[in-house]
Amino acid sequence: MTRNHSVRFSNDEMPRFKSLDSPEMNNGFTQSIDSGAPSPDCGYQPAAQRYRLNEQRIKLLTAINQVVQQRAELEANRTTLSNMLEEMRRKLKRRVEECHLEKKEKMKALKQANQRLEREKFSIVTELEHLQRHLEKEQAHHVQHARNATVQVHLLSHQAIQGVTRTEHLFAPCSMSELPNIVSRNVAKNAPSKIADNKLAAVRLMRDIADLRQRVAAVEARLANELKRKRQAEVDIVRLRKELSSTKSCMASLRLPGRKTCSKFV
Repeated sequence: MTRNHSVRFSNDEMPRFKSLDSPEMNNGFTQSIDSGAPSPDCGYQPAAQRYRLNEQRIKLLTAINQVVQQRAELEANRTTLSNMLEEMRRKLKRRVEECHLEKKEKMKALKQANQRLEREKFSIVTELEHLQRHLEKEQAHHVQHARNATVQVHLLSHQAIQGVTRTEHLFAPCSMSELPNIVSRNVAKNAPSKIADNKLAAVRLMRDIADLRQRVAAVEARLANELKRKRQAEVDIVRLRKELSSTKSCMASLRLPGRKTCSKFV
C-alpha cells in the first residue's frame, strides 16, 4: 500500500489509525460530521443516508421559517390590536366625559326647573288660600245679607197685614217744616225698593261666588298641572342618576390590568 493511495472501507472495516501528516500526534482521533463526502478523516456515509439527512434539514429549516413568519404575523396583529384598543379607550373616555358634561347640564336645568315649579306652587297655594278666605267671607256676608233681607221681608209683610200705620203716628203733632222729612222717612221705610235692592245684592253676590269658584277651579287645575310636571321632573332626575351610575360601572369594568406578553415573544 502506497503513501498517497486512498482506499474506501466500510464503517466496520475502517482501520483505527492516526494520520502521520497531522501535526497533532498526541491528540485523540476526532471525527467531524459534514455533508458525507468521502474523506480519509471521516466515515463513509451512503447516498441514501445523506439524502435523508438533507431532507430532514430542509424540513427543519422550513418549519423554523414558518414559525418565524407566524411570530412576525402575531407580533403585527398584537401591535394592531393594541393600537385599536388604545384608540377605543380614548374614544370611550371622551364619550364618557361628554356624557358626564351633558348629564350635569341636564341635572342643573332640571334643578332650576324644579325650583321654578316650587316657587310657582307656593304662589299658587298662597293665591288659593287667599281666594278660599275671600270666598268664605263672601259666603258669610251673603248668608248674613240674605238673613237680613228675609227678616226685612217678614217685617214688611207683617206691617202690610196689620195695616199701614197707627193712627197716633199719623196724627202726631209736628210742624209744617218737619212734615216733608217725616213723609219721606215713612215712604222710605215702607217702600218696596229695599227688597229689590236686597235681591239685586243677592244676585250680585251669587255671581261673585260663581266667579270665585271658577277662579278656584282654574287655580286648582294649574296646581295639578304643576304637580304633574314636578313629578315628571323627579322621574327624569332618577333616570339620569341611574344612567350616570351605569356609565360609571361600565368605566370601572373597562379598567382591567393589561395582559402580559407571552414569554416566547419577549
